Amino acid sequence: MSDLSTVMRTACAATLERTARTLGLDGGGARLVAAFHAMTDHWGDARPNEFPLSDVSPDGSPVEFAVDLDGPTPALQFAMEPLLPGVPACDPAAARTLMTTLAGRFGAGAARWSAVADRLLPDKAHGPHVSMYGAEVRRGGPVRFKAWFYLDVEGPDGAPDLLRSALDAMGEGDSWPMVREHVHRPEQDAPFLLSLDLSDRATARVKVYFRHYAADVDEVAAALKPYPGYEPGEVRAFCATMLDGHQHFADQPPVTCLSLLDARTAKRTAKHVDATLYVPLWTYADHDGQVRQRVHRALAGRPRAMRRYEDVLAEISHRGLDAGTGIHNYISWRPGRPGPRVKLYFSPEMHAVNPPPFGAGQEERIGGQG
Repeated sequence: MSDLSTVMRTACAATLERTARTLGLDGGGARLVAAFHAMTDHWGDARPNEFPLSDVSPDGSPVEFAVDLDGPTPALQFAMEPLLPGVPACDPAAARTLMTTLAGRFGAGAARWSAVADRLLPDKAHGPHVSMYGAEVRRGGPVRFKAWFYLDVEGPDGAPDLLRSALDAMGEGDSWPMVREHVHRPEQDAPFLLSLDLSDRATARVKVYFRHYAADVDEVAAALKPYPGYEPGEVRAFCATMLDGHQHFADQPPVTCLSLLDARTAKRTAKHVDATLYVPLWTYADHDGQVRQRVHRALAGRPRAMRRYEDVLAEISHRGLDAGTGIHNYISWRPGRPGPRVKLYFSPEMHAVNPPPFGAGQEERIGGQG
């Protein structure tokens, strides 16, 4: 937990800068930090307790860091919720203004965003949050921007219809059958986020995220079996590693994400959809030291990924790992060769240690679901 006198954006920018330097991102890291400053300029000198609780990190911090641990060139991402100090998180004003900044200053593509913003950024949202934004850079590459929209803004029961209308508005209606087929348990497999690459390129991704309430590892493996590379035994083994042998996601649901290819580039079948598994880490361990041990097991035999993880963890963590949970948010896993792609998501812990299931920003509303 940060000192109450800490300036939110200054502290998070410093962590981002240190992490970029550790990863050797050079000019790309400097551009990513500059993007962060531009995207949080409206925060001014506000302290953590001046903001509403965010849903980006489980403790309510409005920033999350993520590092791709695989591949020859590291990638660093941040996500942020465009909050205004003293204003409810469901107010869309900051989200709308930020998109204008990204389009005008950085050339981010706004076509798809504009097609859905009126529906997904309502003035009176049902849920506590409406959007997140992010930026990512890989060594030697440009900064790429993305946005996430919450699908419960018309109420949780309206999420499927809202998602379908958003896909239609973007010209992505052909992907709806794939979304529908991903729901194996209608009462428990729930779409909750829609994300867009903020680019007008034909290859820009549209992603849909699902929570799988009350799932066990066999049900997760079954949900992912239709997609390329997902062998049920490997999925079960990975989940068992990260849950330390437990078979049920009793407290916090896992998340799966479908990355839908543009209708102009691929036929709509499971073979042309990328799927990713996200395992929550802060609810299934006694402290972050245990999470670290499990990550080590997941990365066994991959020394480069292990070094990258340890280097980043050293820059982001600001307390002893055995003092509680909350530094590690999620681990994502996607099969591939020579090995699966793994990405770690971290919290700056600006508010608290040991956050509740679903996170502080969702606790009251969603705690009874599933």
